[in-house]
Amino acid sequence: SSGINAEWPLRPGEIEKLQLDVEALKEEAAALMTKNSQLECTVVSLKTEHEQKKKAQEEDYDVQRRNKQKLQFQESKLCTKKVNIEKKCDPVEIHKLQIEELKAEVEHNKNERAETQKIYETEMNRLDNIKSKCNFQKKTWENKVQKGREALLKNEANCINTRLSCRKELFEKDLLLKRLVIDTKRCEKNIPELTASLPLLEKMIKE
Repeated sequence: SSGINAEWPLRPGEIEKLQLDVEALKEEAAALMTKNSQLECTVVSLKTEHEQKKKAQEEDYDVQRRNKQKLQFQESKLCTKKVNIEKKCDPVEIHKLQIEELKAEVEHNKNERAETQKIYETEMNRLDNIKSKCNFQKKTWENKVQKGREALLKNEANCINTRLSCRKELFEKDLLLKRLVIDTKRCEKNIPELTASLPLLEKMIKE
């Protein structure tokens, strides 16, 4: 026994827990720095890509707008010419032609709406598929993270217990070692003194 009864100033595992906390904070800080750097690069890349797409889109829009203006001007001239010719034709026949043209226009508008709806639905389906995939990935990684957190808690507890056990064992042995050193020094001090006192005592007995 060491013979020391002083109250232990630390809770069991307190230092080990603090050491793990420091390690975890260092790792988190490093991970956050890396993640922030990646996100900053991603934002720059997204903005650059967006500007390129936006520029190409504006150029395409300008080309389409100019083409539309040219065609509308041509269409207007033809409509005026057509109206002038129709005035010279039989009204009954013209009316029949107009009915047929109206039917064709209605059918065209119907097909145009269907095509527009198809484009919209295709885009919505694409986004819905992306959303479903992301939800699946999120759930999968949430499960992995949860299992990782549970494993981390077990490993942290095991690490704390191992460090505490090793520290305690070495500390107790170190106390015994220091006690041995003290006892050894005491013996080294006492032996010469005892040896020197023996002749005096023997002389006292003879007298």
